[in-house]
Amino acid sequence: MSAPSPSVQRPGAGGAARVLFPVATGRLPPELADNVRILADYAGELRTIADHPALEPERKQERLQALAAAIRGDSTAGGIDDGLRAAHTLRHLLESRGLDFQDPWQMLQAAGLDISKASYPDWSDLLAWCRYWAAPLGRMAYRFAGGGESGIGQAESFAIGAEVLFLVEHAPTHHRWLGRVYLPDRWFREAGCDTAALGGAHESPELRQVFVRAVGEARRLIDASAGIEGSLPTRRHRVAAATARAEALAWAGALERGDLLTGVRGPGFARRLCIGMAGMLGGMRS
Repeated sequence: MSAPSPSVQRPGAGGAARVLFPVATGRLPPELADNVRILADYAGELRTIADHPALEPERKQERLQALAAAIRGDSTAGGIDDGLRAAHTLRHLLESRGLDFQDPWQMLQAAGLDISKASYPDWSDLLAWCRYWAAPLGRMAYRFAGGGESGIGQAESFAIGAEVLFLVEHAPTHHRWLGRVYLPDRWFREAGCDTAALGGAHESPELRQVFVRAVGEARRLIDASAGIEGSLPTRRHRVAAATARAEALAWAGALERGDLLTGVRGPGFARRLCIGMAGMLGGMRS
């Protein structure tokens, strides 16, 4: 049985936030950085299961059920591996904060859907999946940061927008390795192409239209998170949040400019410096 391609797996083991928002992650208070790592570990283990291109669906379901048992706090008399350890650690963190387990449960449901669902007919269908996968990530990270309930909707919008950007960037990989296409089928039809275009060597104008449309939706979601900094408890938290928004918008710009079938270059040093300054100023104004 061959191992999954590293490019298929979502960044795990604490890497998700560092890979997607490296400048913002470096500005997190130490305790929050540890909490985000725990959350990223759990998400990474779910994705490692759901996105494994060689693992049988039945075995994937068994692994997800084991993680579900760990979230419930069931005994692990049969031993513990990295996935179970990540689930138990997140469970303990939620308990220590007085939070329920609805969010990790929803993420388990989203990962389970990935095992059986290979495409999404329309934007509303993809958005529904994101509300089970990305929105819980946003809510938990925001609550770990000490944010008030007034900003929950903004946290969800940002997380879903970032997830859509991820799905755009990895659309060719998901198609080639997993036979899975998250971007809506209707968008491909309206652009005059089909999902097979994701397997090409270079983007066609029609496929570019699909990608640009998806990035536009992501931008609107990220824009809807504007002002979330004001509901966070300290200036350091606010600066990190503003920096993450600046990084997300820079990421969107890179996706709009690049050819996703040949790879997209992230921002260079000068651009990262500008992002850092923008985040600092945005956080200080909040």
